[in-house]
Formats: sequence, structure tokens, C-alpha cells
Amino acid sequence: MAVITISRQLGSRGASLARDLAKELGYEFVDKSVINKVIRQYGLHQLNDIYDHKPKVWELFNDNSVLTIQMMNQTIAAFAARGNVVILGRGGFKVLEGMGDVLNVFVKAPQDIRVARIAKRENLSEDAATDRIKADDELRARFTRLFYSANWADESLFDLVVDTGVDSDEAALAKIVAAVNALPVPGEVDRAAANIDVDPVLDRTIDGVLGRRTAKLG
Repeated sequence: MAVITISRQLGSRGASLARDLAKELGYEFVDKSVINKVIRQYGLHQLNDIYDHKPKVWELFNDNSVLTIQMMNQTIAAFAARGNVVILGRGGFKVLEGMGDVLNVFVKAPQDIRVARIAKRENLSEDAATDRIKADDELRARFTRLFYSANWADESLFDLVVDTGVDSDEAALAKIVAAVNALPVPGEVDRAAANIDVDPVLDRTIDGVLGRRTAKLG
């Protein structure tokens, strides 16, 4: 059993790589849509507003915002406790920091390659794609700094850094799979995601969300 978190730069292909990784390993894939489905069961609806936009600083620290982030962190931890999961974004690398059965991966690419990919994907001019990437980087950095006191782009915080400007998708995937296979088993480490104590109600909520999601996809 293992847990992989994927953090990525916009235009690095990190999201598609995470999906391919989950498929390759036969793991559950958890992204913002899955996490949102869980926390909305608790009446919390503003995660996208906190993470994907640029609210005023005081808005980030009201009771509802703090509760939303706490619930997001608990949800990420609960998914990790199940093992065999790929978690995309949402600060997973900080939530699960220091756990021996977790592989934290950062996916990056050179600026010019990112710009070219986003321009093509979103049918933007080069200048517009550059602005889009800059804004996205700022949002990710701001969120991680405010809630985790960490530098989102600090590669030293990750177990593995993959550059898709150098590696093909296949080579990048192979590197991650090799690192996953090298992880110690939970019993061999002091701290493990497998040992996280999960609230039973949250666990049942996740079961329900995964069940509905599986039925919808199937």
C-alpha cells in the first residue's frame, strides 16, 4: 500500500500524469472534484473560492474558511489512510509530510514549454498564456504560504521532482513508479499514512462519494 501526492505547475502535464499513474498502478485517483464532493456533505461549499481565486486575506481566516481547510486536510488524510491512492494537488504534500509510506512528487517544466502547451490547449496567445501561468503560480504559492507556511515551489520539500520538459510522459511515469516501488512498507517507518486514525463518519462519507463516483463512471 502506498500514497502518492502530485503537485504540479500549470502546463507541466502533472494532472494527466497523475491520472495515468493511478491507472497504471490500479490506485484510486483523488483530485479537487472528489475532495469537494466529500466536504460538501458537511455543508462546506467554498473550497474553490479559497483555493482557486484570490480572496481578501481577512476572508481566508474567518471561521468558515478555517473549517473548510481543516475539513479538506482531514479528507486528504482519510484518503491516504486507505492507501493505494494518487492525490492531486490541494496541499497534499504538506498534509502528509514526513510519512514514510507517502511519495510526494513535484511535476515541473520550463517556462517556454509551459507557455506553448497552455497556449495550444486553451487557444491563447503567447502573452495570454504567460499571464495565465503567472496567475496560477501565484495562486498556488499564496495558498500554500498562507495555510501551510511553505514555499509551494521549493523542490526540497518533495521526494521526487519530475521535469516533463526533459522526460517524456512515459519516462516520467516510469520514474514515479520506480520510486513508489522503493517505498518502505508502513511497518518499517515511524510515521505512516496507513496508521492515521480516521473519523468513522468521514470514512463512511468517503465510501458514499466513491460509490456514487464509480457508478457514474461505470
